[in-house]
Amino acid sequence: MNVLVVNNQESIISSLNVEIIKTLRGVFSADELISSFTNFFFARMIIDVTALENSDDVVTYQKLSIGLPIDKIILLIPPDSSMANNFFLSKLISMGYYNFTTNAEGIQYLLNTPNTYKDVAHLHQIAQSSIVPNTNNNDFVSNLRILGVKNVTDGAGASSLIYMMKKQLEEKYNLSVLAIEVNKRDFSFFREKNMISTDKSSIATELLKAKNFNYIFVDLNDYDENICDEIIYLIEPSVIKLNKLMTRDRTVFSKLKNKKVIVNRSVLNDDDLKEFSEEANINLFFVLPSINDREASEHIDKLLLKLGLIKNI
Repeated sequence: MNVLVVNNQESIISSLNVEIIKTLRGVFSADELISSFTNFFFARMIIDVTALENSDDVVTYQKLSIGLPIDKIILLIPPDSSMANNFFLSKLISMGYYNFTTNAEGIQYLLNTPNTYKDVAHLHQIAQSSIVPNTNNNDFVSNLRILGVKNVTDGAGASSLIYMMKKQLEEKYNLSVLAIEVNKRDFSFFREKNMISTDKSSIATELLKAKNFNYIFVDLNDYDENICDEIIYLIEPSVIKLNKLMTRDRTVFSKLKNKKVIVNRSVLNDDDLKEFSEEANINLFFVLPSINDREASEHIDKLLLKLGLIKNI
């Protein structure tokens, strides 16, 4: 029998077909939960983290880990919260929390197939930024990294760029790459394996299930950037797209200061690029011309190198 501790996300948990022995509703401190369940037998405890007092403080989870059997706990984390990012999840993993998700499907999966450390180790490694040898070639690559790609101007080419980087890393450098797009279905048209379309409520579960990849690329669209280790921002510098962008948000370039901005599908010469960079008051991380996506490109190689995804060309 299972225990529920619920608050704002009760509707998600109530949709599950599980046997319940006890339900607590409201907001509780870690000490209150420990006191309530120290001598209470249960199979699994599903905790809606909005029911936890100081839910964004790792000390709360540390207290729970001391007073309750955390191998029996499943945490339901709001997908748009400050907790749904790799840095926070890595802290949870360090304390022994291996079962967490952002939706009902994930809870059902974890009830049937609880995680071990092996299942979440790839998320834990993200925070460590170490360099490990890749035995498939002479290059060195980092432990699993999640790279976000975001269009700044409309249709700046995030989906196509992800496809080209993924294909080149796999075919030329023997690396494994998972690509995920959020709230769109463009990836299906590439007809490539390991290119997944999902929505914001399920992306954390998809990341949790991802194993044995060197890199994960995420076409973010309008999703929260916190799930990624780093982000590249794409601008297609045509007059009409830049004017549309400025009409929507006149402060957009100030937000991009010190970010990794890539001019994509560029037909600008060096003087035009310099003028654009000065007018926008941003440094350009990289410039990509229009590229044939049917063959390997030296420009993609140079971008992969600059991003640190490969060591040598």
